Amino acid sequence: MAIIAAGAAFRFFDLGLVRFSYDQSYPMVDALRILEERVFPLVGQPSSVFLDNPPLMSYLQAVPLLLWRSPWAVYFFIVALNTIAIYFVFRAAQQLLGDGVGLLSAFLFAVNPWVVAFSRTTWVQASIPFFMSLIAWGLWPVLATENRSSARVLIASIAVTAMAHTYIQAFGVLAQIAPLLVIFRKKIPRKPLLAGILIFATAVVIFGAGQLERWDVIQGKLASFLSRDELRLTSEGVEHAMRLVTGQDFDAQAIGQQAGDEVRRIFSPITTVLLSAALVAGLIRAMLIMRRQSAHRSTAIVLLIWFVAPILLTSVSSNPVHPHYLLLTIPAGHILASWGVSPLFRGAGTRWVALAGLIILAVFFGVNLNRMNEDVARSPTSPRFNGWALESAAKVGQAVRDLTEANRFPRRIVADGHSAVLSGMSGVRVKTLSGLDFPSFVVLPGSEPLLYVLVNTSAGPGILGPHQESFVEYDLQFADGAHASFVRVQPYDRSAALALPGVKADWPSESGLSLLGYTLEENVQPGDTIDVTTYWRVDALQPGREEWFIGAFYHLVNPQGQKLAEENGHGQWSRRWEPGDIYVERVSIPVPKDVTLGLYTLEVGLFDSVHARGYSLQSPDGPVYSYSILIAAGQTD
Repeated sequence: MAIIAAGAAFRFFDLGLVRFSYDQSYPMVDALRILEERVFPLVGQPSSVFLDNPPLMSYLQAVPLLLWRSPWAVYFFIVALNTIAIYFVFRAAQQLLGDGVGLLSAFLFAVNPWVVAFSRTTWVQASIPFFMSLIAWGLWPVLATENRSSARVLIASIAVTAMAHTYIQAFGVLAQIAPLLVIFRKKIPRKPLLAGILIFATAVVIFGAGQLERWDVIQGKLASFLSRDELRLTSEGVEHAMRLVTGQDFDAQAIGQQAGDEVRRIFSPITTVLLSAALVAGLIRAMLIMRRQSAHRSTAIVLLIWFVAPILLTSVSSNPVHPHYLLLTIPAGHILASWGVSPLFRGAGTRWVALAGLIILAVFFGVNLNRMNEDVARSPTSPRFNGWALESAAKVGQAVRDLTEANRFPRRIVADGHSAVLSGMSGVRVKTLSGLDFPSFVVLPGSEPLLYVLVNTSAGPGILGPHQESFVEYDLQFADGAHASFVRVQPYDRSAALALPGVKADWPSESGLSLLGYTLEENVQPGDTIDVTTYWRVDALQPGREEWFIGAFYHLVNPQGQKLAEENGHGQWSRRWEPGDIYVERVSIPVPKDVTLGLYTLEVGLFDSVHARGYSLQSPDGPVYSYSILIAAGQTD
């Protein structure tokens, strides 16, 4: 219980200071689709290989989100599962090698900083520590001892199926299980094994059906995957498998070196060497026992195959090997290291020294984890909301959830970030309007309220028109100086939209946008700028618009028809348009210094930069290329 408590403290302490990123949020998005839209996906997040991930992680995350619409719910759920894993590591090792090795294995698993860091995530591979420990508890005693529990085999089979269908590369567990099933086939109860195989095969068929629906995409990804660089031998798999036991390089890779860290820099290689020696001792011990008839021979075979198979799978690769690939070695490495060092705890003279060493090791790993938390606390925000501290992200998400409560799903917001990240932060599905540039290019809603999530900028009074609402009580200030504010805009019907511009035009265009009008100061001097605001309303959604990228252009033309200056406005993909939305653009057009007194024309029109074509406007007299605004400018000779 003390070890579980320590492991829980390592995992839950300052949980709000883990980084929340796109990969962490993506499974939540599908979970929210399940809850809000009753969409039941057969495939999940795209992966780095040619097959997409299975979708089970999203179904699992839908359970806590059903109870509490917040990213906190998912983090508590996953971290709790990975904390329970400590118990299963203890029980698996205890039943194979006794109480002492069981306690020591649970301890090494509980405090290893890499295992802790991977246990505090919500991406598709986040549940591997739990499932691998559960599989070990269920399967290993049946293989290596006289235990013939049918229930354990069935539980382990279900755990294998569940884990493999949360993360595509978790199918690598079959490379560990298959040889063990062949070697120990006479020990395994047949009925639960066949039931487990049937459950696994059924899940594979369902997942395969989802993949077949995307066969064209899979073929393209497979061709790209096979055309990568040549395969090469790599030791990264070995290094990462050892890191999960020794904690090697966690302080350097996860935290980075800082002033005042001299003690950690000295102590880190010492802990790595000692734990590496323990692991090597365990490997040697297992190999020696495996060569002779012994009570622990089956245990040695199980541990060696479980630890070595994932390393072999990652020893030949054309791409970098990530540490989380080697989570499949859990918990064999921790048990092997414990087995290798367990003789130190038998002697009266070495037991207390070894125990003191474990306490120092836990303190050192705890300091490293705390230092990582401190780094996040100093810099809790980052561009486009990707990589915010969980507690900061959740505060923004709570505000979004509260201020869009009356909106339909998905809730539209304006925020400079990916929809998946903002959805995960909010605990509700949101659709972010991208391609804007506040305050130069903004959108006003036509059908339901629209929330602006502004970071390090603010909306002055009336910047979004008379329907603008500010919420000072939701303003947020963060430790790195960043601040967030929230502005909601109530919808404008067509009559309210036409009242926005100083000069009304109301000219439709063949693109589906209507120029409602404009506002500007018409008298300008040489060298000044013409500051114009135009208002465009989505009045029609034309067929084929999905690939249009349309923006306004502004040409300053002299009385002789010569173009003196031009400015291109902000473009927008037409597929993002919503009927009734008003796009407001503020543009400054430079006036040449040498213009003379006279009337000039500012021509305003629409242009598709992808297809290099303009869209005519419908004037009262018929179609025209642009809308002309007369401007008095210039000076006398």
